[in-house]
Amino acid sequence: MPDIQVTKASGFKQVFDPVKIRQSLTRAGAKPEVIDKILTQLMGRLYDGISTRDIYQQVFALFNQYQASHSYRYSLKDALMQLGPSGYPFEKFVARLLDHLGFTTKIQVIAQGKCINHEIDVVAEKDQQRFMVECKFHNRAGTKTRSKDTLYIQARFEDLGSQFHQPWLITNTKLTANAIKYGRCQNMKLLAWRYPDKESLEQLIEQNQLHPLTCLPFLDLHDRQLLYRQNLVLCQDLFKLNSKQLQDLGFSSNKVKQIFTLHSTGFS
Repeated sequence: MPDIQVTKASGFKQVFDPVKIRQSLTRAGAKPEVIDKILTQLMGRLYDGISTRDIYQQVFALFNQYQASHSYRYSLKDALMQLGPSGYPFEKFVARLLDHLGFTTKIQVIAQGKCINHEIDVVAEKDQQRFMVECKFHNRAGTKTRSKDTLYIQARFEDLGSQFHQPWLITNTKLTANAIKYGRCQNMKLLAWRYPDKESLEQLIEQNQLHPLTCLPFLDLHDRQLLYRQNLVLCQDLFKLNSKQLQDLGFSSNKVKQIFTLHSTGFS
């Protein structure tokens, strides 16, 4: 079979690599035999120029067919991009992630710099150290966080003087090479999709089972807004609520049943 060219969100093309599908399904908790079935069916549906988005949708549908309890984890990248339409839910999500890792956090903090006031997305404290966390949210596939963002964060950090020990950049997309180079040069903590290699954003989420609510396709934007207003941004937050609490929030009995059914299958 000749090499199949896949069209990425950026418009660039690359040769289809089934290893990447296998790896992403493994991270999502798919069983080896399920992965084999999905790849067998997928290979028969590929055509030259197929988009990565189309591949994702087909893989997700097959995963949901064979192993529904884990299929929602496969949608993590897309789910992070749905933490919008503004970046505020992403800031809440980052704060909850850091809380779980042992930090004490506050969101949207106003700090007085030497020249101007700054609104800090998340202030995180741990071991008597204070960190300035800037959250860069993107909701368009193929977008990368660039060096201009690290330059901007460093300028704000310097204006704030000794109030913080280190600047952080956390983003739901990949970083450009220059963003990484400049951030590392300035001793900036960088956390992004696929970066760093062993403790990337998606790895921290998957290892700690901190999946955002947007992984659940049966929750629409209105449902999510209801939960955000209650400071609930994680699937595990939702699963801690009983049926009365969910109904009091405005969820229909059908959606309450879907939530409990999914939780009973082992998704967290």
